[in-house]
Amino acid sequence: MMSEEIKLKKSGSGNFIKIDPRFYVLEKQLLTFSFFNLFLVACIGLLLRSLPFIAGFPLTFKNILHGHSHFAFGGWLMPVILALIMRSFPEIVAKIHFRHWRNLGIIFLFSAYGMLFTFPVTGYALFSVIFSTVSILGGFYLALVCWKAISSTPQKISLQFLFWGLIYFVISSVGPFTTGPLIVMGYKGEPIYFNAIYFYLHFQYNGWFTFIVLALFYRMLEEKGLNTSGRKLLWILNISIVPTFFLSILWMKPPLIFYIIGGTGAAIQLASIFYLWADVKKMKWKLSGIEKLFLLSMIIFCLKIVLQFISSFPTVAAIAFSFRNFIISYLHLVLLGFISLFLVACVIRSHALQFTGNLKRGIHLFLLSLLTTELILVLHAGLAWLGIVLPNYQQALFIFSIFFPVGFLILWKDLQAQFNLNVSRIYPN
Repeated sequence: MMSEEIKLKKSGSGNFIKIDPRFYVLEKQLLTFSFFNLFLVACIGLLLRSLPFIAGFPLTFKNILHGHSHFAFGGWLMPVILALIMRSFPEIVAKIHFRHWRNLGIIFLFSAYGMLFTFPVTGYALFSVIFSTVSILGGFYLALVCWKAISSTPQKISLQFLFWGLIYFVISSVGPFTTGPLIVMGYKGEPIYFNAIYFYLHFQYNGWFTFIVLALFYRMLEEKGLNTSGRKLLWILNISIVPTFFLSILWMKPPLIFYIIGGTGAAIQLASIFYLWADVKKMKWKLSGIEKLFLLSMIIFCLKIVLQFISSFPTVAAIAFSFRNFIISYLHLVLLGFISLFLVACVIRSHALQFTGNLKRGIHLFLLSLLTTELILVLHAGLAWLGIVLPNYQQALFIFSIFFPVGFLILWKDLQAQFNLNVSRIYPN
């Protein structure tokens, strides 16, 4: 039986912090929902890749795609990030009343399911926009309560990454909040409209999601009492994030100055690999089990930085934006291979789950599908650039995409089983 309050050791220190036991129940519920939602995201992705073979499907590809992307952000990433913040930053949890965390969980899940059922049917319309706005406002809510708690907490580097990540979440909202007025003014489909969307994606991918992953990574290092180069990495990424946004508008073939600004930001960002990798090595990985997932995620993050630098060259940028699958493969690589893989590994580690049996098989199927579909997308785009058609491209992409939902379903079911069988170990008395 849980006591009225639970003592949870503060990460990176010898102090103990009292935590209301309801937090552990909420954590479990958020993780259960988020991993089920990840399965649904994969099912929608599989549906998108099956549409070329389905005649007369009642919903349009574009609307389903909007539902897929919005639900991935709101239904998978936001709930799992919320649960991991609660798990990894007890000093934040202790300063924020339980009702706020409960409210945030309800807001993120309510808005996510609203977007799931409205975007595929209506596209960008009244109700889908309302639900997406609620999701963004939920992010504002999270930012406000966390900023207030962080301001009265010793400034560890992990908390600084969390603080700045939330800043970039708020900044990213400028994108979706301007698309509505742009549509009303008749700019839908114009460069300024697409740039507003890319503004949102840039500060979500390179700001919010990247910084929360690094916040969790540096919390792991703090738990081991290791000195790091985290502050240098933080400022390099902060300095480079605005100029690298200009890499997102190179599809317009703008004046040379934009290539120079974007390229300068990407070059500065290259230095982050040196500092990050120095800290990665300090973990003294044993390369067994889950540690391989963390390492793979960090390798993909470094690859992302290199690819951004390469894309700053005009010729490369022109090729990348001329063949859509290069962009799709890049976005999937970052969202699945870097961000999602790290978050999944973090859940397994922070909740002491057994990385064996079905859990391991689910991860392996996920990685198999990621690797094969990425290769198919890149190969198709590369051959198209050379004027060669890849035979049976859509069939191959569909077949290897099947492993995504299968792997995530296995992952979700095993996660539930381990929570139910190991409640006393995962949620301590």
